[in-house]
Amino acid sequence: MYVWTLDQQNRILFVMIDALGAEVAGLGGGGLTLELSKSGGAFTGSAGTKAEVSDGWYSYLSTAGEADTIGPLAITVNGAGCVQQNLEYVVLQRVSQGIEFTYTLTDSVTGLPLNGARIQFATDAAMSNIVWVGVTDAFGVARDEDTNLPHLDAGTYYVRSRLSGYQFTIDTEVVS
Repeated sequence: MYVWTLDQQNRILFVMIDALGAEVAGLGGGGLTLELSKSGGAFTGSAGTKAEVSDGWYSYLSTAGEADTIGPLAITVNGAGCVQQNLEYVVLQRVSQGIEFTYTLTDSVTGLPLNGARIQFATDAAMSNIVWVGVTDAFGVARDEDTNLPHLDAGTYYVRSRLSGYQFTIDTEVVS
């Protein structure tokens, strides 16, 4: 899952290929048609900035308005002579206020911290409303891509941990 931040511009990179799998260069930003579907809604034309990076790679800088709905965000990209690219993201809310919460993951046998585990906080046990995503550091502490601890509103959260070689159950945490 790739994450967009709510109510701000988000940049993505993608490759355009032809029917044989070869990268298609030379489309420029104007040679692409990009549509978005917010949280399962109808696809609508993009309003952001499309650009060619190089060698079949392209970028898209969304508008803040295209990231104004929490939940899944589907994107289709088309270009002349290209196979349609289907991209999936999720728009999450980055809570700048709220309560700073420390979540530490350790090995249940050795008690040692687990580094590099992917951590997801959700407001429901089914993990369908994910509100924070991060990775544990060398001390087993969950941090976001900017090395910040989660900032969460008071309430009950369900935490999913993933790390190769380990099996975890959904953890329940109360933030107050």
